[in-house]
Amino acid sequence: MRKLRIITLVCFLLSAAALGASTAYQVWSEDKTIPVIDCPEEPLVLSVKDSGTEVLMRDVTAYDEKDGDLTDQLLLEGIDRAADGDITVTYVVVDSDHHVTSRSRTLQYTDYTPPRFALSKELRYSMGSSVRIKDRLTATDVVDGDLSDRIKVNSNDLSPYYEGTYPVTFEVTNSLGDTASLTMDVVVRNYAAGEPRITLTQYLVYRKVGERFDASAYLASVSGGAAEDVAIQMPEGGLSAGVSRVTYSCVGENGTVGSAVLYVVTE
Repeated sequence: MRKLRIITLVCFLLSAAALGASTAYQVWSEDKTIPVIDCPEEPLVLSVKDSGTEVLMRDVTAYDEKDGDLTDQLLLEGIDRAADGDITVTYVVVDSDHHVTSRSRTLQYTDYTPPRFALSKELRYSMGSSVRIKDRLTATDVVDGDLSDRIKVNSNDLSPYYEGTYPVTFEVTNSLGDTASLTMDVVVRNYAAGEPRITLTQYLVYRKVGERFDASAYLASVSGGAAEDVAIQMPEGGLSAGVSRVTYSCVGENGTVGSAVLYVVTE
């Protein structure tokens, strides 16, 4: 009996020693090195037309003490816009022991502009009709292209059954997280008998501060009146930074006034 206990104890001690040796070897042999990503400190300057992973990963390399050069294992994790407005591109790499390293770099586009809206028809609807704003309001972006399906319409009280002018805010966000917002009036009102209908070439335009603006260039046609009789009313004080309204009006033969609005965004 005593001999059996001694044998059992010896087996236990040998097993414990073997387990300890195995654990010690595993800890000793485990790769504790972390991959390193090297990229220039200065921002990456590109045109929005310079697309593709290869361009975005220019001059970026990766290395690991155990695995050596990992540049061909580098991945583009994403492009984001920070709260301060900076655009950053983030790279990530994984070594053979599943150690992960990421690094970000500032990205500067030489020709970037925020998302922009376009309006092909006036935002006026007859009472009781379907208010389909997205059949005339679109959005585009220099990075993502067409963003029309991402437009959000924010209005609390718009109703096609009650005559009125309803301020509506439109928002759209691109893949960089940059949001463009614009508030315009949606008008619900039937056309009166003899009311002239003024058609513009477009109903929303963008311009730079100080850029020449010719309101008459956007007048396309007038039904129920003459183009030469259209009065153009500019905002008091002229166009200023932000959103301005330019109003075109014409008096019909029976004295009914028709009007149209051009929204001008000055950046």
